[in-house]
Amino acid sequence: MKIAMIIPFDPSTRGGVLRAVKSQEVVYRYLGAEVETFYASELDRTDLKGYDIIHVHGPLKVGGLLKIRKSGVPAVLTVHGWVINEALTALRMDPIGNLHYILRLLNWALHMLIFIRIVYRGRITTVSEITRKMNHLDAIVIHNALITHEIDEKVSKCQEIGKNCLTAVTYVSIGGSKVSSIPRLVEIVEKVNRKTSKRLRLLVFGDARGYDTDNVKFMGYRDDFLCYLKSADIMILGYEMSELGYAILEAGYLGVPIAKFRGEYEELEDGVHGIIADDEDYMVQRLREFTKDPSIGSAWGENLKDYIIKTRSVDVIGNRWKPLIEELRQSYQGN
Repeated sequence: MKIAMIIPFDPSTRGGVLRAVKSQEVVYRYLGAEVETFYASELDRTDLKGYDIIHVHGPLKVGGLLKIRKSGVPAVLTVHGWVINEALTALRMDPIGNLHYILRLLNWALHMLIFIRIVYRGRITTVSEITRKMNHLDAIVIHNALITHEIDEKVSKCQEIGKNCLTAVTYVSIGGSKVSSIPRLVEIVEKVNRKTSKRLRLLVFGDARGYDTDNVKFMGYRDDFLCYLKSADIMILGYEMSELGYAILEAGYLGVPIAKFRGEYEELEDGVHGIIADDEDYMVQRLREFTKDPSIGSAWGENLKDYIIKTRSVDVIGNRWKPLIEELRQSYQGN
């Protein structure tokens, strides 16, 4: 079985989609498939008829969609982000520089009206329940797999990171709720530090900018993020969302507990995997308790690691993909 995976954006794009594609390659190989990955810009040089299945990781432009349609090969679309929300956030942040996001919105409207039905024949997956809901899709939810040996390899090369206080990390991307959560997190950290003897310091990684203070430091994108994550005492998220992105999965696998706000379809349990707060007052209260007795984080971290392995390992996710892949193969043979 040969599977072609298509990434619809420029190879320089950073973020979770590239990670998801790499992990999906591992899942397909676990299922015994031969897989090749292309960027949309390479489709003109690619003969799609030589594949049994086409897997697209986001909205393609019309030219790419027509090429898939013409190949006659069954295709499945996976949506990783909140397409409309992310486009509107980019336009708000930089209306002139991100003007091309208007075209993305128009393209997504055409997907909803035409392309999902005609090109993909309704075969669509999302990486979480909240992603399915926010994109208003009738989709199968299959989570991203976590490739643990890659994490083990990276952290084995980490140098010791010294620290003189409790350290929390957070990671943000272009998603509107994630970017706007930073002022909220900064205020929470300041409130915690006003009434505790131990200082809690927050390191902000990813697509966020701000002014460093004694308690908050903006780190940007760093290749050694996992090293800082491994040495952290807790990961804090300032937005209400149940989706477990790669940063959370990595934290859990490394035994780092989570402090986050409860989201719809929440998977994690308060007091079991970390702090799952319903409001800011509860978050501040529980973080103060944590700073007084950080040892409770060890049990939370171990519980979270067990949960991640049981729900996001390659064999678990592979078994979720197996019936869909078989259905796609049978539909191709039927043609």
